Amino acid sequence: MYCISVSYKKAPAEIRGRFAFDAREKEALAGTLRESGAVDGCVVLCTCNRSEVYLSGGKAAIRALQEAVASIKAVPQQELLKYLNIYSGERATAHLFKVCCGFDSMVLGEDEILGQVRDAYQAALEKKHVDYELNVLFQRAIACAKRIRTDTRISTTPLSVATLVANEVFHFPAQGIKRVMIIGITGKMGTTIAKNILAKPGILVTGTVRSHHAVLDFAPKGDRVKLVDYRDRYQYMGEMDIVISATTSPHYTITRDELARAMAGREPDRPRLLIDVAVPLDMDPEAAKLTGVTLRDIDYFDTLSKNNEQIRLKELDRARAIMEEDLDGAVKEILFHPYIGRLAELRIAFAGRSPESLLFMIRDRVDSEELKVVLKVLDGLETWVKEA
Repeated sequence: MYCISVSYKKAPAEIRGRFAFDAREKEALAGTLRESGAVDGCVVLCTCNRSEVYLSGGKAAIRALQEAVASIKAVPQQELLKYLNIYSGERATAHLFKVCCGFDSMVLGEDEILGQVRDAYQAALEKKHVDYELNVLFQRAIACAKRIRTDTRISTTPLSVATLVANEVFHFPAQGIKRVMIIGITGKMGTTIAKNILAKPGILVTGTVRSHHAVLDFAPKGDRVKLVDYRDRYQYMGEMDIVISATTSPHYTITRDELARAMAGREPDRPRLLIDVAVPLDMDPEAAKLTGVTLRDIDYFDTLSKNNEQIRLKELDRARAIMEEDLDGAVKEILFHPYIGRLAELRIAFAGRSPESLLFMIRDRVDSEELKVVLKVLDGLETWVKEA
């Protein structure tokens, strides 16, 4: 297998965008490659952080791929080569496994990529662009990523503040519908937090804005988000179970006295959670002294993130061991496959020869790289015989 990759590692977002393939371009690329005669199968993977083409075929496959990409994208090959990473053989297989398992992602261990790889493979499979080799390797890589997600905590140990905040919201007890206010919902942090929170049902979000013309840069489903003027925030605050502030304001967005007045007469003893992720602080620390109020600031989430990072690093060692084991199995299956249909022929050819004579014959007739392949095939054969 071969792979060419344009990813965040060498190419900025603008360049990655130039080399992203839409559905029409993916089909055109696959058709061009199959017609070249040098390629047996291909899978095209495109995400916001990478555009990659995995293909199987002869030694001319990479050249055919470079020419096809340059033609479809209308860029000189020399321009393309500036940003390419090229993998072949076992390095390409290892790269696929790392990508699928989240080890090659900007956020180590993230599992969104698994669904993206699975979708890319399924699309190629439906178009009959996948041969035996790609079929085995993608199925093995996807199964490995699922195993890592099940057997380790690498993808369920969040590091980002936005995800940690969302988890606090999810775990906070509330009766019935959970009501959340986000002060500064149109800012970068506020938007990310809102998206994470709205990923689960049963939560209504009220977001404050400073302009009547403000709009969200995402489209929440249904009517679960209401935007209100920042100046009117205290009118709604008494109804909220959770208030999150994520602004760049030089002044407090919530003070103790104003919050106390907002809660007066509205179940003042009901548990409420204040979350302040701003630097400098958005919320008056004295607000935590009000009955029923819990305040979490940015230092709390930084500590959580550091602790989770240590957990994730330990889980990473386990996850990599799983990947290496599954990767080795996939490589052996590909190497051993050509010999399955020739077992009867091989029995006749090797009849009467001792294992020692065969090993010495192999040693004397192949170079070191070929010997590594032969030994892996023999290793795979030994495992297969034991399991048979």
